[in-house]
Amino acid sequence: MKYFLKTLLSVVLLTTAVSCVKTPELEDEENPSTLQEVAGALGDAWGDADPLSMSTNDFVLQRTYRKIETGEDKLWLQEGVTISKKEERENDWLYTYLYQTELLTSDGNTQQSTQEEHRTVTKASPAIEAMVRGARLKGEISTMADDLQMSLGFERVLGLAYACQLSDAQQKICKETLGYDSCEIKCFNLKVSEEMRPAPDLMKTQPNCGGLSSCTMKVKTVSFDWAAYYKKGETTEKQKVNYSVSITPDLPFFSRMTDYCYRALASAGDQKALVSVCTRLANYQKGGN
Repeated sequence: MKYFLKTLLSVVLLTTAVSCVKTPELEDEENPSTLQEVAGALGDAWGDADPLSMSTNDFVLQRTYRKIETGEDKLWLQEGVTISKKEERENDWLYTYLYQTELLTSDGNTQQSTQEEHRTVTKASPAIEAMVRGARLKGEISTMADDLQMSLGFERVLGLAYACQLSDAQQKICKETLGYDSCEIKCFNLKVSEEMRPAPDLMKTQPNCGGLSSCTMKVKTVSFDWAAYYKKGETTEKQKVNYSVSITPDLPFFSRMTDYCYRALASAGDQKALVSVCTRLANYQKGGN
C-alpha cells in the first residue's frame, strides 16, 4: 500500500516491552490472494454507501489498542472526528473535520491535540463502490492534508484494497531511498467471516442506539496476510503483516468501519515480539444537514 514502509516502522516503534513467553508467529501457510480478490472482498463488505450522507455535526470516536504477545490490550490513542462544515462548490463538496486526539505516552501521561482537516467529494461519481472497479476513486475522494494524520474509515479500507501491489513510486523508494535492488509485495490467506455484534457501549446510551435496530449490527470481517520482500544481491528480507478490517452495512459511510487491526513481528534489541494494534469504533452520533 502507499505507506507500507511507514506502517511497518510504526509497528516496530510501538514495541515498548517484550514478554518472555512467545506466542506462535504469523501463519506460515501461504495461499496466494490476488489484488482483485482482496479488493473484491473489501468492496463486498463495504457495500453501497454514499459519501454525501456525511453531514454537519456527525461524530465518530475511535480507540486504538495495542497488545504485545499474550499481554492485555492497552489503550494507546483516542481519536474524535466531528464534521464541522459541509460546503457545496461547483464541482464538489468540501468537508471540514475537527480532529481531536488524546495519546497515552510511555510515562503514563496524555498528549492532546486539535486540528482541522479537509476532504473533498466530487459530484460526478461519489460512490465508494468505484474502489473495486479501478483507481478513479482516488480522484473522487481526495486527501488534502499533506501529513495524513487523520485517517477515516473509508481511507483505511481503500488503502487495503490496493495493498497487494507495488506502485512505481514505491519501487522508486525501494531502490533510491532504501538501496534495495528490488521490492515485491504479495498477499495470502484471504478470509471473510460474518457475525452479529452488539453496538459499542457508548452508542447504547443514545435514545435510538445510533440508528441501530435492537442495538445490534451485522459485521463482515475481511483478513489477509501481506508480505514484502526486499532483495539486495543474493539476500532477500521478508516482512509480514496480518491485516483485519471489520465493516457493518448497518451504519452510514462515515462510521461504517468498526475495526482496523494489524499484527506483525517487531524487533526489540535481539528479540522479536508479536505486536497487535487495533483501532475500534467506540461511538457514532448522527448530526444534521
